[in-house]
Amino acid sequence: MRCRTGIFLIGVIALGGQSWAQSLSEARSLALGLQPAAVRDTREFITNPAGLVALRDWELSLGAYSDPSTVKNGFVFHGLAVGKRFLEHEAAAFRYTPGAEISFTIPPVLIIGGSNTPGSADREITYREPYAFAYAHRFSSEFSAGVGARVRQEEVVDTRYQLVIKDTISYAAVSKESYRATTWSADLGLQWRPSGIWSVALVARNLLRSTPGEVGTILDAYRLPSVLTVEGGLGVRPVPALDLYASASTSGIGGVGAEWMPGGGFAIRGSATVNRAERPALAAFGAGIGWSYQFFSVDVGVLHFLNDAGHRGSTSASRFSAGDIVSLDMQPYSRDRVTLSVRAIFGHVRESLARIEGVTIAAGVYPAARELLAYKPIGTARVRNISDRPIHARVSFFVDRLMDAPTESQPVYLVPGAEADVPVMAVFNDQVDRVSTQSIREGNVFVNATPAEEYDDRFQTRLLIHGRNAWDGDVMTLRYFVTPDDPAVLKYSRDELLGRRDSLAAQTGVPEQFERARTLIAAFAGKLQYVNDPRLSADFVQYPAETLDLRGGDCDDMTVCFASLLSSIGIPTAFVDVVPPGKPEEGHIYLLFDTGVEPRYGSAIAGNPKRYVVRRNAGGKETVWIPIETTVIARGFEEAWSSGAQRYFDDVEVGLGLAHGWVRIVDVN
Repeated sequence: MRCRTGIFLIGVIALGGQSWAQSLSEARSLALGLQPAAVRDTREFITNPAGLVALRDWELSLGAYSDPSTVKNGFVFHGLAVGKRFLEHEAAAFRYTPGAEISFTIPPVLIIGGSNTPGSADREITYREPYAFAYAHRFSSEFSAGVGARVRQEEVVDTRYQLVIKDTISYAAVSKESYRATTWSADLGLQWRPSGIWSVALVARNLLRSTPGEVGTILDAYRLPSVLTVEGGLGVRPVPALDLYASASTSGIGGVGAEWMPGGGFAIRGSATVNRAERPALAAFGAGIGWSYQFFSVDVGVLHFLNDAGHRGSTSASRFSAGDIVSLDMQPYSRDRVTLSVRAIFGHVRESLARIEGVTIAAGVYPAARELLAYKPIGTARVRNISDRPIHARVSFFVDRLMDAPTESQPVYLVPGAEADVPVMAVFNDQVDRVSTQSIREGNVFVNATPAEEYDDRFQTRLLIHGRNAWDGDVMTLRYFVTPDDPAVLKYSRDELLGRRDSLAAQTGVPEQFERARTLIAAFAGKLQYVNDPRLSADFVQYPAETLDLRGGDCDDMTVCFASLLSSIGIPTAFVDVVPPGKPEEGHIYLLFDTGVEPRYGSAIAGNPKRYVVRRNAGGKETVWIPIETTVIARGFEEAWSSGAQRYFDDVEVGLGLAHGWVRIVDVN
């Protein structure tokens, strides 16, 4: 009778089961509700391995947890993670977490008495994920991917009770038997940042699974499911220093999170988690705070479950089901948790303050106009302040061999989280003039937001370098083909004037500057041949030395050559660019040169005032200018002058081209 009573009491005790849930490791991830779009370092790579590409260099993080429901609520070591970024676009990480464990004890629910008759068992069930690995690759500034592997250990310790009766005295004999299995699971994570405001994440878990391990034992009843689950996440930065996140999973778990960075290195976080398998569906709230300074950061996260009855660490043994545990991070038996994490960065320990989100190169480089590029941007770089304090960001651009040093832009002020398009400037050396044909070169864009020499981020782009004779068709850049200091130009002009010095000295009543210009133009005019239509080679212009050597060219080549010859002897020149409305194919360029004669003495140049133009020179003084039509220069100076004067009169005086904007006059020097 006494023995029967003891057996009954054991059966009543067996109705309860205890659980110890020790996952939910990282403080920032805990406070944000495990958002896959928020991952950016080793602490959270299990949530989304693609986020590893945000690493700066070596990184080490440590974590500890505390369970507020226990009497001894001190912090217990949870694990560590080590990550490394290499080859600019690659990153890898390893995590060792002995604390990533959940354990259950199921006492016996039935005892069968009798001599040498075994009873049912106390069963200790333990699930661990002590190891995890990940590798990530950045395909572009917007898109990255990562693969992860998790090692899961499952163990059941079955305690056998046997009632032994000896000499009318009954007692229980105990024996234990262990069953273990190790499973490998592979995950795939994707991260897309179409802009500095939005981020999108997609994670597929349990894509691959290794051989199940031990089968045909009681372990089979407690194996955790490894079904394929897909989780999507979305992040948005509506205002600087505030990030909002949302996620949903095919497992029925989702939520929202927010992170605010008020400054001073602080971050304040909060989240709400929804689980369709629980009642209420709003399962938990998270909160946390973080602080970082240069290469060190510390975070604290708190998670509280609303269903206290379901997350108190025990449940009915009859209700326990291993199939309910989809993830060790968030499962029906998790209890409230306080987590502490610390992180340190080694190697490249300086904190990156800015990131290049993208680079746009507006057009190719025309070597003839390289001086203009020192003042005119060749493109823009979109720069984002990724720190929690205001910065002054500067962008530099460099092309190997074609530049002596990177060209730096003016600093741009950015508040935390803000973006700006910073002009990309380029100062090229003389090597660019030796590029004979169109080619593609690699260019590097750097952003720097600190006084240190090392850059915060780098972006590689491609730059189109046109051949040295290429021209973009703009008369403003045509003047860069004028080379009065070229030795060939100087020699020709000096030789021609010296050879005619006696005839020039004999001239009387004719302004000296006009006569010198007429003599020089006439000397070379008879040696030239106009070769083609003005616009058929609008993208190709000969340098004056080439025209002197070839003794031929189109209107652009002739105009550039004569402007160089006149400029070499100190005579100011200008281009007249004509593009008739609706008839761009009839566009044309001809030349003006300054006689230095005041308008009141214009009759000394020509009796007909329609044969010259009165305009201000570079000194602001009005003088008489002569129009020259270079396409007929081979017929002589007088024919070129008459044709140029008639054209100017028709285009400017009659057609009002200057007033309507289809005629432009551009001073060369």
